[in-house]
Amino acid sequence: MQIAILRKKYTFYGGAEGFSQALITQLAAEGHEIHIYAMQWEGNPATGIIFHKVPALSANSFLRDFSFAISSHRLLKKTRFDIIQSHDKTLYQDIYRAGDGCHIEWLRQRWKRTGLAGKLSMLLNPYHWLILGLERSIFTRHRYRKIIAISGMVKRDITKNYPVSVDDIVVIFNPVDIEKFHPANRDKYRQEIREQHGLREKDFVVLFVGSGFERKGVRYLLEAAEMLEEPVTIMIVGKGRGAKYQGIIKKQRVIFCGPQQRIERYYAAADAFVFPTIYEPFGNVHLEALASGLPVITTKASGASEIIENGVNGFVVQEPEDTRAIAEGMKKLYDGNTRHAMGIEARSLAEKFTFRRYTDEIMKLYNGIIAQKKEPRGR
Repeated sequence: MQIAILRKKYTFYGGAEGFSQALITQLAAEGHEIHIYAMQWEGNPATGIIFHKVPALSANSFLRDFSFAISSHRLLKKTRFDIIQSHDKTLYQDIYRAGDGCHIEWLRQRWKRTGLAGKLSMLLNPYHWLILGLERSIFTRHRYRKIIAISGMVKRDITKNYPVSVDDIVVIFNPVDIEKFHPANRDKYRQEIREQHGLREKDFVVLFVGSGFERKGVRYLLEAAEMLEEPVTIMIVGKGRGAKYQGIIKKQRVIFCGPQQRIERYYAAADAFVFPTIYEPFGNVHLEALASGLPVITTKASGASEIIENGVNGFVVQEPEDTRAIAEGMKKLYDGNTRHAMGIEARSLAEKFTFRRYTDEIMKLYNGIIAQKKEPRGR
């Protein structure tokens, strides 16, 4: 099978798109010919993976995304593949994977939570208009055979905002590396990371992982922590302006760790994972935490909330602004027996989201599209 994958930038190690790289490498190992169309790539690809450079302007995000969409359309129209799958908002594909969710819905959630200056910034930012235009073109002009939604939430957001049939959307949850993220990492890394940050074994540590602190709810996490009478240390891993939130912190300890490559070590050092996001299509960090044996607290605004069973492997709050509910969830996890029981359930849940399952679902989708292409016209 000849498969073309579109992504502006590919990195063959780590990162939020690690599952995509694993899928591509696995498909290539199974004998499929993989063609990647990208502006640039890093790392050494496996045998059977062929790169095609997409000429695009990179002066700013607007020009980058616009020129990538136009150039990739022009290149792919000249070739024939069994499957063309795009991981970005482009104009020519068999499968559009809505990994970033629905942009119009993210803007709606942000609009509700920002002041006049923020609203003006959103209205005057040409990048938002470009992404909305590309999104509208994909969905209203039917520039796909199938859409992959990475959660039921994303599927609902698309059908709510655009004239897309529910039959055109397949929900395929992301996988997680259950060997890399494992409860056994506690014995390997917990003491090292805790000592590195001046933490004792008995300290109750809550972890947050993510870049883009506003969207992912760092403010709500810190406000919830400040409601607790019991001491808690909040460990924040990711890229963002930590200084912006210093005014919230009064009595609890907050450690801004910055981005980390070997993130599995930080899950091992934590007791719980909290992610009070405003809008998150799914969030692989939820699965990484679950696989590491951590109970997860998240919001209904995350697609991952669909797999969390409240009170069993974590807690789901309705809105990120409900900081009291977030605080109550953390308070319950102070109890070591509760954490242990929920951690076992968390790991058990994560083990359902393997790469084998993910690859099987993707191949089923590919085969269905290929069969559809072979059908005589008019049927």
